[in-house]
Amino acid sequence: MESSVGGEEKVAVAFSGGLDSSVVATCAAADAQVIACTAYADGAGDSARARRAADALGVELVVTRLTPETVAREIAGIDLPFEATLMDRSLWCLYSIVSQSAREAGARLILLGQLADELFGGYAKYYAAMGGRGADVVASMMEADVEEYFRRGRIRDMKACSRWVEPRLPFEQLVGYAATIPMSLKMRDGVRKAVLRRAAVELGVPETIAWEPKKAAQYSSGVQKLVANAPFNSPE
Repeated sequence: MESSVGGEEKVAVAFSGGLDSSVVATCAAADAQVIACTAYADGAGDSARARRAADALGVELVVTRLTPETVAREIAGIDLPFEATLMDRSLWCLYSIVSQSAREAGARLILLGQLADELFGGYAKYYAAMGGRGADVVASMMEADVEEYFRRGRIRDMKACSRWVEPRLPFEQLVGYAATIPMSLKMRDGVRKAVLRRAAVELGVPETIAWEPKKAAQYSSGVQKLVANAPFNSPE
């Protein structure tokens, strides 16, 4: 993580209060002052979760309220070399907004928790495939998803953030290592990302955060609903 922090005294983390962003924030806090930047719509699940997690981790929380107006401005500025899906537009808006708040809070660097699901078995489709198709098939699925992220998702996330601050992906450093971890450690006893959850507890992440079920940021923040309801968006 020290290489991700890059010697900065203050770094931001795109923060939902879930497992991935809490691991990133905990590791970064060993080397720098951490600002946990979150954004959510009124009534979204992240509103309470992010506050609880930030308090538990002892990091500063910066909150930006998502509204139809802020989301509309972000959509108008999307600049991608491919046709953006609803998820692309939603994550662009979310990461651009938290990156702007990071800069306003005095950070020059923002850390994202992307790739944890693809590397450690976070998606329900992986667990479902384990039962009927086996570990080798699931490993191929995960490898393909990592490649797809680098082909498309990484471009989206880097461009969304880099208008404001420098983005970095700490889990990117673990691509090779994660491939060597047995699938039985990634998904076991009905738990996805089991090995990452155990590592999180060892790092000092409270168990209430480490073992909480996954919630995709575009849903838990409420941003995807706002993007889908934007009047000038064409239906998918």
